[in-house]
Amino acid sequence: MRAALLALAAAILLLGADPGTATADATQPDPQQQLAVIEQIRAQLGSNLADAMAAQQQLRQSLQDKAAQQQGVQAKIDDVKQKIADLDAQIAEAQRREAILSRRIEAERKQLRQLSRAIYVAPGSVLVLLAESQSLSDLLTRVADLNVAGSRAAELKASLANDLSELQKEREKEQAARDEQIKQREELNSQLAQLQALQSQQESSMAQLQVKINQTRSELARLNNQSAELAQAVTDILQQQQDAIIAEAMQAVWAQLQLWLQSNNVGQIPASTGHSTKYRFIWPEPQAQISQPFGPSTYWFEPPYGSYRHFHTGIDLVEPFGSPVFAADDGVVALVGSSGSGYGNYVVIAHSGGLDTLYGHLSTALVKVGQSVSQGTPVGLEGSSGNSTGAHLHFELRINQKPVDPKPYLPAGQPSPFRG
Repeated sequence: MRAALLALAAAILLLGADPGTATADATQPDPQQQLAVIEQIRAQLGSNLADAMAAQQQLRQSLQDKAAQQQGVQAKIDDVKQKIADLDAQIAEAQRREAILSRRIEAERKQLRQLSRAIYVAPGSVLVLLAESQSLSDLLTRVADLNVAGSRAAELKASLANDLSELQKEREKEQAARDEQIKQREELNSQLAQLQALQSQQESSMAQLQVKINQTRSELARLNNQSAELAQAVTDILQQQQDAIIAEAMQAVWAQLQLWLQSNNVGQIPASTGHSTKYRFIWPEPQAQISQPFGPSTYWFEPPYGSYRHFHTGIDLVEPFGSPVFAADDGVVALVGSSGSGYGNYVVIAHSGGLDTLYGHLSTALVKVGQSVSQGTPVGLEGSSGNSTGAHLHFELRINQKPVDPKPYLPAGQPSPFRG
């Protein structure tokens, strides 16, 4: 790509190097026509500059949001670490108490063994008791006392054994809680690493945007001293750079969604009251017209996808500016964001079965992240934010992160193709 740009730049320099080398019979360009072309290029460059500066502002806000997210995740990690330390202390204390109880139980066992030996093993012990007894009644009392003592020792041993068993269960429960906290810490560390990677990617986009802004300003300053051909060629290069930035901004949205899905399990969502019984989705703008279908596109502003240079990953629907946009299916709002160079103001809803829908170029969003929505819930108002040439809704369906044509999932026969 870099070599191709260098070759193109060399060709541009040759193109504008020496107009005097043209053949004598070549038709000289009309100055008024040249001026008109220059003004068109100036307008295009001005539009590119405005888009780039808007995108830069949105990226700056996104970077601030990422920094806040990272602080929140780090706070959770610190909290989990404290919980692990507390559980470690509790487990150590439980182990200490277990050791004490084990020693007491062993001591009781030893005493019981000695008592049993005295009563049942050493027959002389009874003769000693008989010799020391004043009467038969006294002898029976002494033997009874030994039996009572043995019984109480056995009860104490059983009680201690029960305490030890309960203590071991408590320790095992605390160990399981510790293992769960360690798992949560690992997940949070992974989430933090992905946030940092996304932040690094956006910082790179910021740097690229700043270079583009500087190049566009420089080209605007030199525009009056360049030929129309040279100015147009430079503008085309800047446009290609902007296309790459648009594609990167759009991909960043789906990277954020992947991050959200790792931390949030949508699961199976039961159908809401009034949900369509025939179709999985409804049209987000039932009265709209389709201005651009899904698939390969000839429009230069559509980003590349797969093997296609330009690919429209959704369908565009047109209704009047500010028209309500409805959730196509039951789900959970995963993202609400804004991008100056991609989808503009957008909402992403996660549905059961690995399906996600995006509603782009909104004038405003009407829902919040984490909110459960039913089919037909207003999620935003149609607008023309981001990479948009006019008021419309970009509706996108992805299954397991891959864009698919949403029309087969929608009621047939509507909306109609755009005739404007």
